[in-house]
Amino acid sequence: MERKVKKLEHCHTEVTVNVDKDLWKKAQAKAFKKIAANITVPGFRKGKAPENMLKGRVDQMRVFNEAINDVLQPVYEDVLKNEKLQPMARPAFDVTKLSEDELEVKVTVVTRPEVNLGKYTGYELGKETAEVKEEEIDAAIEQLRKQNATIAPKEGQAEKGDTVVMDFEGFVDGVPFDGGKAENHELELGSGQFIPGFEDQLVGASAGIEVEVKVKFPENYGPDEISGKDATFKCKIHEVKQKILPEVDEEFIKDLNLPEVANVEQLRANRKDAILKNKENAARQNYLNKLVDEIKKVSTFDVADEIIAEETENRKKQFEQRLQQSGIDLEQYKILTKTSDEDLNKQLGEEARAALESFLVMETVGEKEKVDVTEEELNAELTKMGEQYKMTADQVKQALGQQLPNFRHNMLMQKIEQFLFENNK
Repeated sequence: MERKVKKLEHCHTEVTVNVDKDLWKKAQAKAFKKIAANITVPGFRKGKAPENMLKGRVDQMRVFNEAINDVLQPVYEDVLKNEKLQPMARPAFDVTKLSEDELEVKVTVVTRPEVNLGKYTGYELGKETAEVKEEEIDAAIEQLRKQNATIAPKEGQAEKGDTVVMDFEGFVDGVPFDGGKAENHELELGSGQFIPGFEDQLVGASAGIEVEVKVKFPENYGPDEISGKDATFKCKIHEVKQKILPEVDEEFIKDLNLPEVANVEQLRANRKDAILKNKENAARQNYLNKLVDEIKKVSTFDVADEIIAEETENRKKQFEQRLQQSGIDLEQYKILTKTSDEDLNKQLGEEARAALESFLVMETVGEKEKVDVTEEELNAELTKMGEQYKMTADQVKQALGQQLPNFRHNMLMQKIEQFLFENNK
């Protein structure tokens, strides 16, 4: 195929392609056959009439449109392969010449953003030193006790930490409101699941009684009918449950099944190591985030709007999925938070641009410093991963399948992060 290439601004490349005549003819023949198969000519079965009789009944523009759709993908693949373009968003197609003998298509490819990278070594931002306090270890062990607690019915009054099982219905100005009613709802007192003041008024409640809870909804909370309003909830308590925490003894430690942990001293050391590792990882990530932000300040980015638009749309879909997992949809969220489509798109767009620029900084640093992941390094990591699951490196590679390039890219990002960490203070 003949191609004419023209570089445009903002990382767009325009390629005008004169489609191979044989490919274009075959696409038209295929399109004609597909359309004609549904046409009936008197005296013949559907689609079985002679071609010369069918031609007068087939709209030529339908044939062209069907054939164009058939050739666009091979044309696009030919452009990417021969012009060595790296697409970053959906392409645009424009038919510039069209006849039975000729098809010319203008393909506009959105290519990789251009980065003018500024200073990326020699910063002195101050690295945090992680340390673990005894009370943090105590809290971690207490969390283990809560995770392994048993739940049992409780006689008497509910206390913070207990769970009440109840029916409730909310009223504003004496009128029930949407979403303010539930049956057999389990609420852990002190968990902060409900608005401030609600859970506190259930402390002291017991099974079989009814409690009126009076609260005030915060401003900008939910629909206008309840936002900032006083509300009364009528609650009927069915049951009170309490958590029974296990004692920190040998049986408890054995049930935890932690490697090389057989007594309280080893348990405390284990929790300390886990907390320290988490703190060190968090401190390292915070430092790298600050560092990349500084590098972005002295760098420039030429990013096509199409890339940001696509990434914004992807983020919106992911956001909707997270909302659905929480039991609400996007429209409900916008009502509850008083967020417009414009505000949401602006916020997600800003997040998309910031994330992309951070990624581009990392990738460009790697290119400038010629950071790479060798086959030996990849196989060593696969072997290490395989030891955890009693698999060989080849078995892990096979299990990863199409995710192997992503696995390798993650290793590359880690090496670039290590370079930045070591070359800045």
